[in-house]
Amino acid sequence: MRCPNVLALTAVSLLLTGCASGSSVIEKADPSAEPSASSTVPASEPQSRLGLTCDDVLPSALVATVLNTAPVTTALMVRPQSATPLAYSVSQLGGVACLASGEVDEQSYVSIEVLPEATAQWTTYTAKNAEIMSEPSSTYGDASYVDCFNFGAYFTCSANVLAGANWINVSVRGLSVDPSVGNEAVAELVEPLITDIVQTVTRAPTPEPLWIAPASTGMLPMDCSVYATADEFRAAFRTTEEIVISGDGDGDGWGIDDAGWTIAGGDRCVWASERTGQTWPLFVTALPGGEWAFDHSTGLMEAGDTVRTMTEAIAGVDRATFGCHVYSGFCTLNTAIAGNWVQLSAEQELVGTEDDVLALLIGIAERAVERFPV
Repeated sequence: MRCPNVLALTAVSLLLTGCASGSSVIEKADPSAEPSASSTVPASEPQSRLGLTCDDVLPSALVATVLNTAPVTTALMVRPQSATPLAYSVSQLGGVACLASGEVDEQSYVSIEVLPEATAQWTTYTAKNAEIMSEPSSTYGDASYVDCFNFGAYFTCSANVLAGANWINVSVRGLSVDPSVGNEAVAELVEPLITDIVQTVTRAPTPEPLWIAPASTGMLPMDCSVYATADEFRAAFRTTEEIVISGDGDGDGWGIDDAGWTIAGGDRCVWASERTGQTWPLFVTALPGGEWAFDHSTGLMEAGDTVRTMTEAIAGVDRATFGCHVYSGFCTLNTAIAGNWVQLSAEQELVGTEDDVLALLIGIAERAVERFPV
């Protein structure tokens, strides 16, 4: 099954989402609406299809004016909290993902994502956000929605813009020099930066061919129960309740990461009580062909002491990392399997110690690999 919705638990996403299914290449349900597979070329990992760098889309002078501090510009994926399959979906499609943090205050930042060939996904975005799109507070590109607030010490702005066939998402959190400044004044403050970004993207050349994963990349399962059947879940979590296995519902808050996730064929499976359906003690997310992203994320998370590399062998798994997160209460086993990034997470409180969760997730991964498509 496929499911377009994703859940982002932080601004740049901590725990994430998709639906069950998989592919060794980037798939589209409708080739006429999205980049076609015939326009793809092999490469070791995705590159910017628009030929734009972080310095191109985040000019330091304009960013410094907005943040009221000198910026440090980097790729968006250099933050450990971005090291999840969803966070790499836009980059896997050859998009742009950049972050400029304040040199003095890291709580002030500008982030930008640009998703090429996203007209169909923008239509989905407007359909899922009909109320906010009905009265846009500002206009950039061919269509846009900008929302700004002044919270006193900080102000925030978010902008979603369609420029040609490119979807641009800009998020700003900056220092406010005057707590009394209204929301409209904040929008005026960020206007030069957003205008410059839109113009830069609009001037970009026609996107280069779409990246595909290496031919050796394995298929991911089409059925969530490949990872764990309802009976296997009940045994692991010591429950007798009826269990629903699926991708999560459409929900609210659908945005550019969800769009990238959908085009890239990102997978998500959740196991939840049929009675409540509100919590997901176990979930699996996977980025088809995302081994390159797994490798990038591993270095980030190890440097930040977020995970440790697994030295013990896991049957069917090429490489793995493991870590538990105080904020979320979940423990996560990240795995590289046949060229894919598969992330398995379980709620620690319902399982036991970190070692107990690790043993559970290793068991799920090993059993699942034996059931993967050949």
